[in-house]
Amino acid sequence: MDDPAYQRLLSDEGQAALAAATALEPTLANSLACLTKLRKVYPAALAADALETCLLRRKGLAKFARANAMFFTRESLEMASGEMVARYRAKRFAAHPRVLDLCCGIGADTLALAAAGCQVTAIDSDPVRLKMAEHNLAVYGLRAKFIQGDVLADSLPEADAAFADPGRRASGQRYLALRDYLPPPQEIIARFPAGFPLAFKLAPGIHRNDLESLDGEVEFIEADGELKECVLWLGSLGTPGRRATLLRSDAEPVTLFDAAPEYPAEAEPIGEYLYDPTAAVVRAGLVPTLAAMLDATPTDATVQMLSSKEHAETPFATAYRVEAVLPFDAKKVQTWLRAHGIGRVTVVKRGALSDASGTVAKWKLSGTEHRFLIVTRQQGDQVAVVAQRLEK
Repeated sequence: MDDPAYQRLLSDEGQAALAAATALEPTLANSLACLTKLRKVYPAALAADALETCLLRRKGLAKFARANAMFFTRESLEMASGEMVARYRAKRFAAHPRVLDLCCGIGADTLALAAAGCQVTAIDSDPVRLKMAEHNLAVYGLRAKFIQGDVLADSLPEADAAFADPGRRASGQRYLALRDYLPPPQEIIARFPAGFPLAFKLAPGIHRNDLESLDGEVEFIEADGELKECVLWLGSLGTPGRRATLLRSDAEPVTLFDAAPEYPAEAEPIGEYLYDPTAAVVRAGLVPTLAAMLDATPTDATVQMLSSKEHAETPFATAYRVEAVLPFDAKKVQTWLRAHGIGRVTVVKRGALSDASGTVAKWKLSGTEHRFLIVTRQQGDQVAVVAQRLEK
């Protein structure tokens, strides 16, 4: 969306078109029919922009409580942090009065930083996203200073800390290597004095070699069970090391941290309990740290699963009570399940080579019991673990 199109949406006619589009309750499935109705009343371009805005607002409700009054572009909404993650991150900035939000996009982090009490200056090179960000803060009754500019070439206002969310995609392609970010974090770092409090939002699939080249705290964040992002904390904002943080809408955040994660121990046979670490723990390289907490051991050198003789509760892994560890022989596993009255199984694959789901679909099981069938590796051998999942 360009600036003239955005300004049309803000006009009286644009607001009327938005109201009409909203009343149609558009979805992707009925969007063509909705567009046809809107074009009978409004210019084609305005009808399309109003419909797109309504669709994005509906999608945005998964991230923003007030999305129905906000403005987005499709790419900026996809890149924007949800409120839960942004609020969590903003807490670290609360002790810094003046904060820069670099590459602010539509203002998701500007919102959270302003709500945390910071005086925020938001900078972006895209004039439309910048105007949307200003509008979106007003929706929440918040204010910030907005500057259109190049964070690498233009002078930056004085500040006590900075947050940056550089672009990670272009022309439909997503970037994982830091050198491909727009702009690259290393070039942003070079704009500040050594040790300046600075944080970067990075893709959760970032290359490990890139993380090892940066001297800071690396945090992987999950929200309601979904791995959302990696954050690099520099200067006084972080403590060098690795962190895995789990956020839930119905509970307080929990975090696992290690300043110097150890190498995994030797793999041992699967015991009475099996643990499947969360994605944040795995990406942060903290499976050995979790193993020490649980008094557990790896099950295989190539699989990020742990096992123990005694059960230990943890939010950082899904726990299973093991009933049987069988060689992954389809006929033998099927026979065992039938003999124990198991009529339904949920397949979990961790490092398995076989298409277990396709195999299980062909089995004719009978019985009232349900179990998890974890197809994984134990000390180099492929096995099928029959287990019950334990509630956290």
